[in-house]
Amino acid sequence: MWYDEDEQQNQGPMNGKITEKNPNYEKKDKCNCKKGCSKRSCSCFKFGSGCNSSCRCSSSCQNMFNHLEYFFGENKKYAANPCFSKWLVKHAKNADGLKMINHDELRQYIMECDCFSDIMSYDEDLNEWTKKWQTINENEKLAHTQKLFQMLLSDDKTMHYYSFCHHDLFQENCYWHCVVCQECVKWREWHCGECNKCTYGVSLPCEGCGGRSKMSGFC
Repeated sequence: MWYDEDEQQNQGPMNGKITEKNPNYEKKDKCNCKKGCSKRSCSCFKFGSGCNSSCRCSSSCQNMFNHLEYFFGENKKYAANPCFSKWLVKHAKNADGLKMINHDELRQYIMECDCFSDIMSYDEDLNEWTKKWQTINENEKLAHTQKLFQMLLSDDKTMHYYSFCHHDLFQENCYWHCVVCQECVKWREWHCGECNKCTYGVSLPCEGCGGRSKMSGFC
């Protein structure tokens, strides 16, 4: 059973109604852009994924996330997870800038986070990756680096993801990155659709409108 220590009475205009709306689940299969696709108004760009043949943008597409094979390799198409998407928008800005990011420097930055070695001790995938990294040849390093990025930076669900917000590794079920608030928050925070921002406490009413999370009835 989940609970928060400081229960509050419902208050505000929504007065205890369910107002939770997780924007991370609103990803669409295609965009309806007529040109560009270089801003978060594009539904594909917003969720860190490239456009596809069913999108309306066609040859006018400038979505930098069309080029994520630079990070994840070409064997499978991946989207960037929400936190990595935010970081890429800030540091790359476009497809040319994306390809200027140094693979090795990014890998090293991730591996230098405080809990990398601790998590490696119980995350079998990360442990296996690290052991292999210590034995591979120079010409194998790019593909193996891309495998690390697949595990920690893509939208493929694994045990952990890398948070650029906190420069740390987090368990997928303990933290999440809200695509609207653009921040990694603890699982106890939920996004209020009425106020359009995250609020603390799955058993607590929204600080702004008094609305409730979907889990509040089980707490």
